[in-house]
Amino acid sequence: MSIEREAKLAAGPDVVLPDLRNLVPGLAVGPSSLRHLDAVYYDTPDLALARSGVTLRSRTGEPGPTWTVKFPEGGDGPVLSRREITFDGAPGKVPPAALDLVRAARRTRALGPVARVRTTRTEFTLLGEHGPVAMVCDDVVSAESDDVEAFVFREVEVELAGDGDGDGDGDGEGDILDLVVGRLREAGCRAQKRTVSKVVRALGGRAQEDPDVVVGDIGKKAATGELIAATFARSVLQLIRFDPGVRLGTDTEDLHLFRVAARRLRSDLRTFGPLLDPTWSTGLRAELRWLDSTVGAVRDIDVLHRRLEARVADLPTDDAISGRRLLSHLEDEREAARGRMLATLSSERYGALLDTMVGAANAPLFAAEPVGLAALPARGLLADLVRKPWHRLQRAVNALTRDAGDEDLHAVRILAKRCRYCAEASAPMFGAEAGHLADRLADVQTVLGEHQDAVVAEAWLRGAAKAMPSVRFAAGQLVAAERRDRDLYRERFPKVWKKASKPALRSWLD
Repeated sequence: MSIEREAKLAAGPDVVLPDLRNLVPGLAVGPSSLRHLDAVYYDTPDLALARSGVTLRSRTGEPGPTWTVKFPEGGDGPVLSRREITFDGAPGKVPPAALDLVRAARRTRALGPVARVRTTRTEFTLLGEHGPVAMVCDDVVSAESDDVEAFVFREVEVELAGDGDGDGDGDGEGDILDLVVGRLREAGCRAQKRTVSKVVRALGGRAQEDPDVVVGDIGKKAATGELIAATFARSVLQLIRFDPGVRLGTDTEDLHLFRVAARRLRSDLRTFGPLLDPTWSTGLRAELRWLDSTVGAVRDIDVLHRRLEARVADLPTDDAISGRRLLSHLEDEREAARGRMLATLSSERYGALLDTMVGAANAPLFAAEPVGLAALPARGLLADLVRKPWHRLQRAVNALTRDAGDEDLHAVRILAKRCRYCAEASAPMFGAEAGHLADRLADVQTVLGEHQDAVVAEAWLRGAAKAMPSVRFAAGQLVAAERRDRDLYRERFPKVWKKASKPALRSWLD
């Protein structure tokens, strides 16, 4: 896997590429080579991948893996930034791992070949003092698809080498990408108004239509249906965006944000529940709970591992050896949990859930009565909906005693999180007022979350010590540290709650 950062420029047949030597001091140009590339792109019949900025292709004519999946990572001007993952496999049959990786974009739809792109490529490397800094590709492209007759165009690509940051890694090249693009434009190459990939050009207008989920613009006068759809769409888009990263497993933050999206959608379904068809909303919440049961297990282990890893590092040398055995045991648990999670994400049930979530983002199913509910102004209805979770939270906090159990504080945390999500969903209507309440509730959630993490860590350590007697002394030291943390965050809770419960923060609900 790598991050591909490249600029694409159009070039007429008469454009002669300029001499790029010494564009910056010490920059050299390597020898050129000629390649003949033949790529077949796969997509759904309605081009769901292309409309989402995702590409899946098999390509021959170069060394290395045959299959490539690319995901958008942003871009500016003529620059495209994409995450690129390659797979081995024979042309004609999509590798199962690549098929899984684009599951969130395709959902339950079948994939098939949609375009063919043949490229005659002349390429050369730009060399800095410490090695390659960029690759320049002069491409003559023949493209065809079912929607567009075969046509030919010329395109010049400049792709950064290595980590793709363009800073020359101390070589003095500066932002080499901007410098090379500037020189190419002086020679007659043209930046496109909207930089697109070769396959998007081959597929034509349909490939540039909106993706399946779009977050609508919401103002203070928005109708209830518009607000709810936009709220759902934000969570669904976030879940779709981070699904590939969850599968790849290279960054635990992808899993965290994926889980947050699923949980936020569940919370929003609860918030807007009185306005929604009960059978539909209850069923969707149940499926999201099923998804969280496996995804959440891996995320919880990640949190626990990070916590214990820091504690083990502080143990005396002899005890740290036992501590690392504990971590190894936890890593085995994570591997098993991750296997269960990947099986869930590869299931037909998950694909059907994706379809349902996209449907929720585009057309939430409202209750039969009152008629025309979706068209009513959202502002008046929303305050009533937010009051309920706030009152539940307030009652739960008021019921706490000085020696309240850990499970009672955990229940308050869950209610604080739900109320926070309600406040955040209200922000398009009430602006900063709702945002301030959400921020203070986030503080409550954080403190009680740290408390719960300490409780969970202690319970796991006790279980592990029973299963592994040789690590009991080290586990005991770690348990003592977790208890200190638990007591610390228990003491902090009243202070953050006092700030969150100030009446001024809820004036917009009156």
